Amino acid sequence: MNLYWKTGAATLALLSLSACAWNDPHEHHDAAGTVERFIDPQAQPGQLPPCLASRIAQIQGGTRFAAIRYRHWASHFKTMVYAEVPAGMSLQLHQEVRIEPGQCSHDELAVIVQNEALSTSKGAM
Repeated sequence: MNLYWKTGAATLALLSLSACAWNDPHEHHDAAGTVERFIDPQAQPGQLPPCLASRIAQIQGGTRFAAIRYRHWASHFKTMVYAEVPAGMSLQLHQEVRIEPGQCSHDELAVIVQNEALSTSKGAM
């Protein structure tokens, strides 16, 4: 191959890689998730992930939080996120919800944007 083709191939490779990184890092994609558990109001800060430990007063004050497992839009792996359950919303274990994920390591909670049809009727909270 001559230098022209090598340069062209390298340019195309860089453009295709940059297209993957073009998304705004603050842009949120909603995702389908499943309620895995509810956070115990008696939990101690040392037992909680950082985004919940920083909200221990809310948890102990009666605000409900749920652990939600979802598949990130750009991955085949499932991730656990934590969300405040909106007042008046009735969630159950294993219920499917739509969320805007947050990054617990950055003290961000997920936001429940819609609760879907129930997949089971056990474990209401």
